[in-house]
This record gives sequence, C-alpha cells and structure tokens, in this order.
Amino acid sequence: MALIPDLIWTSPHPGPGPGTVVVTHLHLRRLRDVPAFFRTSVAVYRQAVGSSGARSVRMRAQPLARRFTTVSWWDDDAAVQAYAVAEPHRSAMRSWRDRMAAAEIVRRPGEEGTVPAVELLASAASS
Repeated sequence: MALIPDLIWTSPHPGPGPGTVVVTHLHLRRLRDVPAFFRTSVAVYRQAVGSSGARSVRMRAQPLARRFTTVSWWDDDAAVQAYAVAEPHRSAMRSWRDRMAAAEIVRRPGEEGTVPAVELLASAASS
C-alpha cells in the first residue's frame, strides 16, 4: 500500500484513438535519496500534466520501499518523445540514472476512451 496518495490527473478531453501508454517503474538504491528524488518526481509529474499530447498521468510513490511508479497515457509516440527530451525530465533522467537499483519503462497501445487502469501501477511495482 502506498503511504502517499497517488497523484492523478486526466485531461477533460483526451485525444482520439488508442494513444500510447507508458508504465515506468523506478527503484532507488538508497533510502537517503528518496526526499530529493520525490521533489524531482513531482516536478516531472507537473511537466507531464502540462505537456502537449498528455491524456492522463498517475504517479505512485512508495518512499520506504524506494519505489516510484508512473502510468501515463499520450496521444502518440511523438508526444511521449517530446516530453522525454524536454526539461525537467531530460535532466532528471540523466542525474538520477546512477542512483537507480532498477529502472523499467514499458510502452504499449492504449485503449480509446479508457484511462489506463490503476492495476498497471501494482503490476509494475511488483516486478
């Protein structure tokens, strides 16, 4: 169970078509990195919410387990790529890379008109 409530945002008017779902699971090596990583994660979450082509973003932080999981839904792969190379996401991924015990990013097609299920968070966190 998450100690911090999930951060959840869904666009009131998601784009047409299935879009692209991205599930990201990040596991930090050290507990002492959690506070700074959480601040970075919130900044990146806010970036995603304001990004062109974002349909839905959900973030789960499990600080004592050193795990952070996101499920995001985008109009297409181009929107995902534009977000990934923009700041602060770009710098965050570079600066935190060496402090990860594990990092997994999975892309899959979405389902038109259906916000990705919360179960995707649980399945990513159990890996």
